[in-house]
Amino acid sequence: MHAHYGAGGDGGGSRHPTPSPGDAGLYFLGPLHELVAVGLHRPALEALCAGQRDLEEPPIDRAYLLKILDEEISRQFGQPLRPLVELVLNAADAARAPQPVVEVTVADGRVDVCDTGAGMGLRAILSRLLIPFATDKRPGIDLGRFGVGFFSVLGFGLAHPESFSLQLTTGDGVEGWAIRVVAWSGDDEACAADEPAAEEPGRARGRASVELTSALMCSVRRIAPLLGTRVRVTSAQLEAIAVRAYLRDALHFFPASRALVLLDGAALNDGRLISGGQLIEEPIAHRAGRAPGSARGPVGEARGGPVGEARGGPVGEARGGPVGEARGGPVGEARGDGLLARFHLGGRGLLPSISAATFHAGVKVDACLALAELALIDFPGVVELTEGRDALKVGPEFTEVAAAFHRRLIQLAVARGEGRRARDRLAEVAAQISALMLQSAGWDEVAKDVAAALLGPGRCMVTAERREALLGFLGPSVAERLFVPESFWAEREWQPHLPGERELLEEELDFDPPETLSTLARRRADLAGIPLLLARAPNPHTTLVALCRSRPLPGAAGSAAAARGIPGALPLPRVAERRPAGPLPCLGTRRLLLIRDDSAAVRRPAGWSDWYALRAAFDRASGVREADLERDLIVGEPVDDAASAALGAGIWTSGGEP
Repeated sequence: MHAHYGAGGDGGGSRHPTPSPGDAGLYFLGPLHELVAVGLHRPALEALCAGQRDLEEPPIDRAYLLKILDEEISRQFGQPLRPLVELVLNAADAARAPQPVVEVTVADGRVDVCDTGAGMGLRAILSRLLIPFATDKRPGIDLGRFGVGFFSVLGFGLAHPESFSLQLTTGDGVEGWAIRVVAWSGDDEACAADEPAAEEPGRARGRASVELTSALMCSVRRIAPLLGTRVRVTSAQLEAIAVRAYLRDALHFFPASRALVLLDGAALNDGRLISGGQLIEEPIAHRAGRAPGSARGPVGEARGGPVGEARGGPVGEARGGPVGEARGGPVGEARGDGLLARFHLGGRGLLPSISAATFHAGVKVDACLALAELALIDFPGVVELTEGRDALKVGPEFTEVAAAFHRRLIQLAVARGEGRRARDRLAEVAAQISALMLQSAGWDEVAKDVAAALLGPGRCMVTAERREALLGFLGPSVAERLFVPESFWAEREWQPHLPGERELLEEELDFDPPETLSTLARRRADLAGIPLLLARAPNPHTTLVALCRSRPLPGAAGSAAAARGIPGALPLPRVAERRPAGPLPCLGTRRLLLIRDDSAAVRRPAGWSDWYALRAAFDRASGVREADLERDLIVGEPVDDAASAALGAGIWTSGGEP
């Protein structure tokens, strides 16, 4: 093995020289993977912790160990700076004070993360810190759960080995230890292997990556006892401006009750980076059908203004302690049968990078720049991360939080008495958030409730390009029934849950059976506008059409005598009242062309406006391009008094046919 030294010994192993007197506190010096092998082998671990000079060679396959370490170091996160956030999460987990503080200091090429929480002794370092997936994190409570934070930071060493170093000093109040890791190559051949990784930071995989992993050198020294942990990462990849921007973006919504994060002395997560809106804490049912009871109404309601504003300080202050305190534990901790999620709705981010996003315990995993509205969702820690650790795994808890978020939108709209326009906008935003941020989780469960509360009864979804045609065909009275999504995502989410154009037409109109246009012209000679449509059709014998008209209004007509209140009077014949037709007499659908026989332009056209309505509506319904239609109307055939008179007399010259 490589050199191992006891605390007061004169050497460690017969194959290495004795250290200098200044190295009396050196416990280990050699490749990092050899120290990991010691942590995996109980006899070697016990011997090193006891300060023995000679260690038994751990019987572990080094090639397989290097492969595992390389995967854990180089394939952690898609965002290259995410390991820095992992350091903050580890520091927050270690903190045990009522209001813990994590200090982050950034400079070009260097980042320091410090906490004064529970540090580690040598045994914890060897058995937890240095062993992938070996963790003492509490599921659903602690933020880190994979035991990969330390190894993810080592990825900077693979990406740019020449400038990398990791220095960790930690102690549990009884011991103090310093660990240093550098990327070192002992010969020119190894250095040559480093160059491609330095030029291509994202490439650190495969054979060259394993070689770099094997070249990570580590030293472990005993130092004076201390309490807490300090981690310093040095790398040319750490540009101060980019690091600060990323940390603000990723941690501004981190629960202050877990830890107040200071970036270069300024608080990141006390609410000052968000202006306006409303912070809500929501009890969530956990793996059971029981609702999370709360007889005092929605948590956090009526707390408008910036997060934490007008409440005397950080999030949750002036309510008896940090968020979650005096209520059974930290944010995300199970409280009986429930979990606690946090939502921030409305307002705006004071930095360009702060956008609508989902979070896991305060760490952004999915950003959404497509949403103008600020919508932040903090999932309880029990929601699992995917294997790639850059996204949340959709499961029962994830779905419950997503559904609760949309129900909260409903409650806010109802409580504030929002008008039709505002509710339509909320319905749009809810669908966008479902598609873009929440992977449609929980949407099927709440979509009907959202539609009933925000859109109201009888609303039908139509696309933007069909809105004007439908209004022209059915008349302006149906405008209140139309819901037009603004985005593709909202259209996709709402389509399975709202009636559409077909249902709208069937509810508004009575239809005759489909027939060809030529058959209709022979059958309904009383409709003076049909001959013009016949002349416009390329092939009237194959053009499928259907006559339609407005349905009678419910309870529309009654006895005139009854209306006058005359006793014993016989009722007059009921005359059904119908909504007037719109200005466009024709509408194209996927199957056929609809013609309104209650339109004045179809029954008895008179004047240029009826001629224009018939011709333009029929051409549009037949699929003629708008540019061709307008050009034909403007330059194809002049309209004068004689043409108008011929129109009124039923003499048709349009299209070159009598």
